[in-house]
Amino acid sequence: MGIRFGLVGTGHWASSVHAPGLRRVPGARLAGVWGRDQAKAASIAAAHVVEAFASLDAMLSAVDAVSFAVAPDVQEALAPRALAAGRHVLLEKPIATNARAAAALAAQVDAAGVASVVFFIRRFVPEIADFVARHHAGGWREAEVELRSAALAADSPYRGSAWRHAEGAGIWDVGPHVLSILVPMLGPVVEARAMPRDGIFSRFETAHAGGGRARVRITLHAEPGDIRNAYRFSGPLGEVAAPEPAVDRLDAFARAACALVDRIRDPARVHPCDVVLGAETVRVLEQVMPWPAARDAG
Repeated sequence: MGIRFGLVGTGHWASSVHAPGLRRVPGARLAGVWGRDQAKAASIAAAHVVEAFASLDAMLSAVDAVSFAVAPDVQEALAPRALAAGRHVLLEKPIATNARAAAALAAQVDAAGVASVVFFIRRFVPEIADFVARHHAGGWREAEVELRSAALAADSPYRGSAWRHAEGAGIWDVGPHVLSILVPMLGPVVEARAMPRDGIFSRFETAHAGGGRARVRITLHAEPGDIRNAYRFSGPLGEVAAPEPAVDRLDAFARAACALVDRIRDPARVHPCDVVLGAETVRVLEQVMPWPAARDAG
């Protein structure tokens, strides 16, 4: 039968990545969909010939694992319910909107004895995964990172995402991807701080336990033809630059789901992109600036 996955979410990312991606995973199957918009849930479920559940609890009783494709604040509220039911979780980044909630989620995963994977998309791109595996112990002292995302371009499916339009929201949107690479390359972050904006770019700096430092520039306002993911590391042994391959989102997601299935089948296996790294990235992001909605509310 394989691992039964339930999908939480009915937006573009759920329908275009999570649902079809789960169908690519050997030893797993999409068993159902639930979302607050029942009509959209029914549409996704019909497209994949699975059940659209009327409630989250009903779906949790019928699956082994849950794939979350919802906004961070919604995931923060719903993931604990899946964990309380003993379900394994495939989470989106950031896993929560503040460090306390992220740490609580990580503690709940540990207490429940379930498997977790966080979909830091670039860590599941083979060329990037190979780069990190080959160079993570290189004694790097400096890093320069520039990410140009077109998430808010006129034709982007994410343009209507209200929180992404807040000042510095790019730090929370794509900052987790940056940290998922910086942490294994430079070591744990001991200090992080926001830097003054540079035009369309939000900026921050990190200091790492091994003495390394990173400078990061991020924007969500790039044009579709100007997307960039540039990472350059330097140290006593010279310089290396991470590759910038085209990203097959479905393939990357399927690899993340495969990693969770492997972890479920062999609890002794540890994956570096689990809820512990997810919580660490949230801790660092909160040092840089609070979640955008929190600033709006203040």
